[in-house]
Amino acid sequence: MHPSIVRAGFVRAAASAIAALLVAASCTSPAPSQPAGESGGVGAPASTTVLTNGKIALLDSKNTIVAALAYRDGVILAVGTNEQAKQAAGPGAQVVDLKGRTVVPGLIDGTLHGVRNSVDCFLRQVRHDTTVSRQDALAAYTARAKDLAPNTWIFTWSGWNVNQLDTIGMFTKAELDAALPNNPVLIQAVGFTGIQTNARGLAAMGVTAASTDPGILKDSSGQPTGQLTGTAAALGRATMGKQLRTVSIDEQVACMKAFLREANRVGLTAWDDPAGNDQFDPQGRQQELLAGEHGYQAINQIHRDAQMTARIVLHFSCFTTGVPALDCVKQYTPTAVSLVGDDWLRIGGMGEELTTNMTNGLYPMPDYQLAVDYLAQNRWNLEHHAQSPAQQAEVVEAWERANAKASIKDLGWRMLHPFGGAAYPTNDVLGKLKALGAGVVLTNSNMQGQLTQEHPPYKRVYDSGTRMCLGTDALNVSTYAPFNNLWYTISGKTLDPAVVGVQPDQRLTRDQALRSATVNCAWFVHMENKVGTLEPGRYADFVVLSKDYFTVPVDEIRTITSVLTVAGGKVGWASGDFASLAPKQ
Repeated sequence: MHPSIVRAGFVRAAASAIAALLVAASCTSPAPSQPAGESGGVGAPASTTVLTNGKIALLDSKNTIVAALAYRDGVILAVGTNEQAKQAAGPGAQVVDLKGRTVVPGLIDGTLHGVRNSVDCFLRQVRHDTTVSRQDALAAYTARAKDLAPNTWIFTWSGWNVNQLDTIGMFTKAELDAALPNNPVLIQAVGFTGIQTNARGLAAMGVTAASTDPGILKDSSGQPTGQLTGTAAALGRATMGKQLRTVSIDEQVACMKAFLREANRVGLTAWDDPAGNDQFDPQGRQQELLAGEHGYQAINQIHRDAQMTARIVLHFSCFTTGVPALDCVKQYTPTAVSLVGDDWLRIGGMGEELTTNMTNGLYPMPDYQLAVDYLAQNRWNLEHHAQSPAQQAEVVEAWERANAKASIKDLGWRMLHPFGGAAYPTNDVLGKLKALGAGVVLTNSNMQGQLTQEHPPYKRVYDSGTRMCLGTDALNVSTYAPFNNLWYTISGKTLDPAVVGVQPDQRLTRDQALRSATVNCAWFVHMENKVGTLEPGRYADFVVLSKDYFTVPVDEIRTITSVLTVAGGKVGWASGDFASLAPKQ
C-alpha cells in the first residue's frame, strides 16, 4: 500500500475517534480547576465510598499520611480519621476496610505504547516482566494457549532479560514444543540474539532443515534450533503480523480491555500514549501502527461504552519511511484537534516522531524546523524523540526558534527518553526546556540490562526544576510495570545481576521516585490539579498495594502490584481481600 493511502486511512480513523471525543468533551469534561464527578461503566461503585483503617499517602506537599478517605461520584470528598471520612460521606456509604494496607495515588506512565495492545492483541502475549522462574515462564505459555485456537500465534516481545531466570538462557525449541504443542510462538529478549520460535512456528513460516537462509540457526545434525536472525527473523515477524492484522475490531476491544485490566493490576491509572510503528508489518517496512481500517477504533469503542479504567492521552506519530516532517504534520492536523477530549481519553497532539528521515542521527533541516514552526503557530501539542545528545541540542534549539514565532509555553511540549548517560540532557538543555514551559520524560530502557544503553540522570533532572515524569517506553522496548521502574531508579539495579544500571549519585529516593510517577506526571497527561495526589477535590484515582512501598526491602519494590485499583471511582482491578469489588468481565 502506498504511504499516502496509509496516511489517508489513518486520518479517517482518527477523525472518527475525534468526533466521538468532541461529543464526550462537550458533555463531561470537568472544569480545569476541579474535576467533575465521574460515574458509570466498569466497576461503577456506590455513589459514596469510604476507605478506612489504611495507610493512605496523599502525596501532598506535606507528605501527609491518613487512615481514611471518602469519595463520591469519582471525586475525593475528605481525608483524615475514620470518623472524619465517615462523617463527610454521610449515611448509606459503602465502607471498605483496608486492614492496614498502604494506598498511593494511581501511577502515571509518561510514555507507554499501550493502545497498540488492541491491534497487537494483548490476549496473545505472554510477559515475563517480573518472572524469575523458568518453570513459571514456560507454564505461562501453556496457560495462554488454553484460551486460544490451535495455530494462533503467541508472542513475548522484550521487557525482560534471559539472565533474570533462575536457569539462565532462552527457552529451547524442545521446551517450547512441550509447552506449546499446538501454537506457534515468537520470543524476543535482552541477552538473546534474534528471536526464538518452536516447531509450530517454523512450520508456519515454511522453514525446514533444507532452508538455506543464513539467519536460520541449525544444530550439529542440520535441524533448525528455532533461533532466527536477520531476514529469517523478519519472516517470522511478518508471518505472525499477517495473522494479527486479521483480528476484528470486536476482538481488538477484548484485547485492549485485557491490557487495561493488566495496567490496573500493576498500579497504572493513566498514561501518555505515543502510538507507534508496526513492527509486525507483513509488508516488511516501517509504517504507522494505528493506521487504516484498524486504528483507534477499539479504544474509541471502549470510551464510548464508558468502559475506560485508565486515563489515556493519544498522539499521532509519523513513522512511515521517507515522509518529510512537514508533509506528515500537514496531513494529520487538518482533520484533528489538539488537546480535545475528556479526562478518560484525550487527543494530545503530534509525536513521538515527526519523521524517520535523519542524516548522521539528526533531523533534516529546514524540514524539522518548518514542522515545529507549523505546530507552534497552529497551537498544537508535541512530544518528540531526542535520544542522542546531538538530537537533544538540535530539538530544543528548534523549539526555541518556533517559540520565538508563536509561544509554545502553554502547549505542553515534551522531550521523550533522552539518552547519553549521566551527562545528558545537559543543564543547558534542561534550562531551555524549563524556560519553554516544556518537560522531559526519562525512560528505563537499560533496566533490562542492555549494556549499550546508559542510564538517565534521574537525580540531576529531578533537582533541576524542569518538569519530569518517569516513563517506560513499553511494551516493545521495556517493562510496563511501574514498580519495576521505581525499583530501578531507587536501587540502580537491572534485571541482569551482572549489569549495573543507575549510578548511586543519580538514583532517586522512594519519595522522589513515587512523585515522579504520580503528582509530577499530572501535567504530562494534561490533568494538573486533578490527579497525582489524594487531596479533596481530586479524582479518586488510587491503588491499594500488595506490600508497603515505603518500608519493604528495596528489592521487593519491583514485586509490588495492586490488590485494588480505582480510577475516577471505578474499580478496574480487585483481588485477595477485595475480590468481591472486582468488576464483571
